[in-house]
Amino acid sequence: MTPQPAPSVRRYDLDWIRVGAFALLILYHVGLVYGVYDWHVHSAHTFEWMREAVLVTNPWRLTLLFLVSGAALRFMTLRRTPREVARARFERLFPPLVFGALILVPIQSWIEARDKANWPGGLDGYLAWMGREFSWSGLADGVPVNHLWFVVYIAAYSAVTILLWRRPGLIERIGDGLERLLRGRRLLVVPILYLIAIRITLFPFFGLTNNLPVDWYNHFLSLGAFVFGFAVVGRESIWRGLEDYRWVAVGLAAVALPIMMLQVWHPGGRAFLGVPKAIVYGVDQWAVIAAILGFGSRHLRDRSSRVLTYLTQATFPLYLAHQTVLVVAVWVIRPAQLPAPLEAVSLIAVTFLGSLGLYEIVRRIDPIRPLWGLKPLDGRPWPLDLRAWREDGARYRRRRGLLAVGVAAPVLALAVVLIAAAAYPGFDNATQFLSELGGATAQAPIIFNAGVFAAGVMAGLAGIGFGLAVYALSGARIAGAVTAAVFVLAGAGLSLSTLYPWPDPRHMIINLGLGIQLAPVLLVWGLSRRRDLPRLKLFLVVTFVVMAALTLFTKHLVFPGTVNPSNVGWWERAYAIVLVCWVGVAAWVLERKLRDPDPDATAAAPTGALVE
Repeated sequence: MTPQPAPSVRRYDLDWIRVGAFALLILYHVGLVYGVYDWHVHSAHTFEWMREAVLVTNPWRLTLLFLVSGAALRFMTLRRTPREVARARFERLFPPLVFGALILVPIQSWIEARDKANWPGGLDGYLAWMGREFSWSGLADGVPVNHLWFVVYIAAYSAVTILLWRRPGLIERIGDGLERLLRGRRLLVVPILYLIAIRITLFPFFGLTNNLPVDWYNHFLSLGAFVFGFAVVGRESIWRGLEDYRWVAVGLAAVALPIMMLQVWHPGGRAFLGVPKAIVYGVDQWAVIAAILGFGSRHLRDRSSRVLTYLTQATFPLYLAHQTVLVVAVWVIRPAQLPAPLEAVSLIAVTFLGSLGLYEIVRRIDPIRPLWGLKPLDGRPWPLDLRAWREDGARYRRRRGLLAVGVAAPVLALAVVLIAAAAYPGFDNATQFLSELGGATAQAPIIFNAGVFAAGVMAGLAGIGFGLAVYALSGARIAGAVTAAVFVLAGAGLSLSTLYPWPDPRHMIINLGLGIQLAPVLLVWGLSRRRDLPRLKLFLVVTFVVMAALTLFTKHLVFPGTVNPSNVGWWERAYAIVLVCWVGVAAWVLERKLRDPDPDATAAAPTGALVE
């Protein structure tokens, strides 16, 4: 398909609406802390009237977000082909979803387990919870995503909508049909009738589950809103109608909301099979959405600002972070037994400011930006520019391929440890060494040994890439060779140690890798002529200092007894994380630098090696 011409004017009203809806979502979740509905954690204060108060936003907030998200996807299609749009959606949604499911959501689930099931606290309790959640039995029950269900649905609905868009003329025919159908007062009446119909016929049987395969009422509601936004965002007659009927919509919502609250409060609200309640619910649902869209189109369509630009970028990271920040805040603040108003204000402030603080941190760290739904600062694909790597004549192709292995090696190592620990019932992170995951007492030692063997081979290959990268960027032959040597030795020690599982004395061949502690300093030495890598150099120096400090502690040269048999496992975990993760970060930075080095910053780089 040939992409359509780009629009001449951006719809800033949709940006404002999206930002406002997500802000209301944070307030809504704070309200659930005080509500009577089942939620992850609750305050010591609960209020029955929250049952009715949540109706102020509950019927329409998420439906509005899906509608605006569909409209935003439509704007993406104006410059891209279907394949490009699908790739962009995947790059934007998949990394945050995986990151959130592995890191953000387990924190919430663990605190909820502590609150409701007296799960053990401390780092041991958290790791035990992680082992349970990501064990074979835990994975068989599904991976909890909590508030990230919205990301799952956006991804699924984007896929469905892109498939519809691939059918020539289908979306245009849908838009034409909606434009004819929604003329005049029917712009209010028809959507209300649709919402009432699905509320009466589907909701009693399926409810709202946020479970994608069986959430049929939600699909008719939210997917319908998503496709509606995609199809009509460019239909000016519909937007003019929303502007014209915005005050009528306000009047309908003002009448429907108190009636809906009364139906929830009064025991007779479910009379006549709940049909009257469904009717009022549908009226309120579309009336509020139509009013917001109408007023936004009339007053905010051309209203851009620096604040809007900032919040538009921050919204997705804030969404990812806010519920974890809120659950932690409740757990920390609740024991203080503050009065309910002061506690609520504190939770709102901590959630907003804590989420913004996280955003301010992650947006400045390029390697982790895509994990929070942000594009890399240099605009290249993440984590690696594979297309550029495959191009004929690509710069430093083989060296960049070796560095790509260096990016993957830490990910493999961490994954192997987590899986092996989950397959080792009763593994004690405080007192046991990681090598025991592949030892005689492990039930499935092959997981750890095979994974670590592969990680060792990858570390050696990555070391060769580091050495060649140093030579290419600065011409430092000796520093590059020494760097490669310590990595190759470390990789060999790591791989060979798995052939002699613990407690075989030959397992100690792993000590061949001790020299890798010097690798960060060697890289700084080799890249000393480069003036364009100050943050990487600082990162490497800090890494070396941390590893040196941990080494001193374990040898009891500082604060003797700090590391002892009761906590040596935690020392080893900290050391392993530092030792492994820095390799991936450094490899990622150098791979990108080799892709497009700054010629003004290159000093004494060897000639004739630009393409290999």
